[in-house]
Amino acid sequence: MCCMKDSPTGPAHLALALASVSDAVISTDASGRVTYMNPAAEALTRWRQSDALGLPLSTVFSIVHADSGTAVEAVMDSIKRTEDASRTLLHAVLVGAGGRPVVVEYSVAAVRDAAASFSGGITVFRDITHRRAAELALQTSEETLLANAEALFEEKERAQVTLNSIGDAVISTDFRGRVSFLNVVAEKMTGWTQAEASGRMLDEIFFLVDSTTREHIPCPTMQAIIENRTVGLHAACVLIRRDGVEIAVEDSASPIHDKHGGVIGAVMVAHDVTTARDLSEKLARVALHDNLTDLPNRALFADRLHQAIARAHRSGNSSALLFVDLDRFKPVNDSLGHTMGDLLLQAVARRLLTCVRSSDTVSRYGGDEFIIVLADVAHAQDATVCADKVIQAFEAPYDIGGQFLQMSASIGIASFPGDAADAETLLRYADIAMYQAKSDGRNKYRVFRPDMVSSDKRVI
Repeated sequence: MCCMKDSPTGPAHLALALASVSDAVISTDASGRVTYMNPAAEALTRWRQSDALGLPLSTVFSIVHADSGTAVEAVMDSIKRTEDASRTLLHAVLVGAGGRPVVVEYSVAAVRDAAASFSGGITVFRDITHRRAAELALQTSEETLLANAEALFEEKERAQVTLNSIGDAVISTDFRGRVSFLNVVAEKMTGWTQAEASGRMLDEIFFLVDSTTREHIPCPTMQAIIENRTVGLHAACVLIRRDGVEIAVEDSASPIHDKHGGVIGAVMVAHDVTTARDLSEKLARVALHDNLTDLPNRALFADRLHQAIARAHRSGNSSALLFVDLDRFKPVNDSLGHTMGDLLLQAVARRLLTCVRSSDTVSRYGGDEFIIVLADVAHAQDATVCADKVIQAFEAPYDIGGQFLQMSASIGIASFPGDAADAETLLRYADIAMYQAKSDGRNKYRVFRPDMVSSDKRVI
């Protein structure tokens, strides 16, 4: 097997990215014990990662008050039991090793393996102490301010400085949803100045769409005003800036009250999560794709195979598995070096993708082994058409760094439901058929037959 190097989206790169983000990130295993803390988490909790590893979350920090009334462990346990993806925009006061209370906003997400079993969790904290102070500043009683012009000026200046010094975008509206204030971050995020936005409806200034459906999402301020409560949006929101640039955002809106408790407007706080969302997507891709070829890895292959079998069972058609093993790859890898071997495997992956449909899956199973899942075939023998394409695709030599290499492959074919009734048996039978092809001289395919089990021969 050849060596695999870290890619620009590989684990080392992602570790560096996590170390640079300002949010505190703590991951735990299935039992709730700490497995990772980024530098921001160390600073927030006053714990070093080396000391915290293996400890329960409750040892690293404590929650002394939460808006939801629910501890972090209880939230994680709820996600584990209900199979929710995550819980976001929970608020708490966190106390770490230093004993200093910090107002935080945190989200909890479950990590699941290929079988959808709970294997751990990720908790992300953001220090919102200054933001809470800013929200309180905006809720200062209008009646009290009007009673003292000098106090009004001082409070306005203090609120202005506070709101312009935080890293989140802050926008306030009146009772009708018309913009009354934008801080500096909000101006940069939306592309609108305070003077231009003042008096306009917030949905015009802060235009949101769903990143998947592209449907318009109303800003949460009117809901916050009508329902008199804090309202948050789901994590798929994208802001369309005035110049058309798209920014991934998370936001929430809270009502503003007068001294009598009446709602007189709303304040919305938004945070640019473009980098964090991109990082999350890269982390998910790394977990499910081969680092060298970018093909689905074993975990994603297993999921795709189970989906193909389920689909074939419902439709009454067949699904098929092609086990592809390169012939005499080890001598080439040993003689030319692992770097050339890696380049050859990448070229093989690209060539295999040209032999299948968009609905099929090509995965790297390990070393010089590849597996093709044909999701839906009318007849089991139709899989031989794909195998013929693969054999023919290998006829042209590979140009690897100016060296032309002639490679071939041996292929084993097994089908569902004709040969096997489950994924594990299907894979084993395709593997046996592949070794039969090697035993018969290589550079060919063989369709599984029951008698191959007793005469299984292994040829490298």
